[in-house]
Amino acid sequence: MTCIKKLLILLSFIVLKNIPLYASEDTYLRDYCSGYLEEVYWTLDPLEEEPARGEIIQFFEKAFPNAEDLNFDLYYSSQERQFLENLEGVDLSSYTKVNYPNFEVILLDAYLEVMLEGVKDYCPAFWDDCSEQSLQTFFLAAEDFSQSWQGEEDVLTFLQNDFSQNQCFALLQTEIDQQSFTQKLNLLIEKLVE
Repeated sequence: MTCIKKLLILLSFIVLKNIPLYASEDTYLRDYCSGYLEEVYWTLDPLEEEPARGEIIQFFEKAFPNAEDLNFDLYYSSQERQFLENLEGVDLSSYTKVNYPNFEVILLDAYLEVMLEGVKDYCPAFWDDCSEQSLQTFFLAAEDFSQSWQGEEDVLTFLQNDFSQNQCFALLQTEIDQQSFTQKLNLLIEKLVE
């Protein structure tokens, strides 16, 4: 067998052997970031103390270009259990106004992108037919978050040192359209109320 044939066989073997590896790395990252971003969001969202909330908003404004533009007022219909997607010509007085500041928009958008990428019923987010590996990865992210979170009084330290160094931070972006964000958020609500 010539050297070229041996090299081609070896390369074919390497490529075929590594195809599942890339797929599992992608699944690992989705499972991990789904869990991690969910933990970060649900920890930062309820913080109401003005100094801490202001620090979070300022961190996102400094870390991401155009983050100051991501302050969405959405209107919720409790009857339909959905946010209005088109506000044009609608009398908003009968709807509940909900403000999403920049960090909530950026975190939720990244979480929803990871969760909804390619499939509507993403496993760890909705617990439907999850593999043991997916669940372990999802909970590993929650554990990683818990080990780095030191509480509300240290929120800025967490954001600067731990959160910004996490692999999921690279998924955050500010090119977010309010209408498409609302549509994704409605998909999440739809799944949660099923």
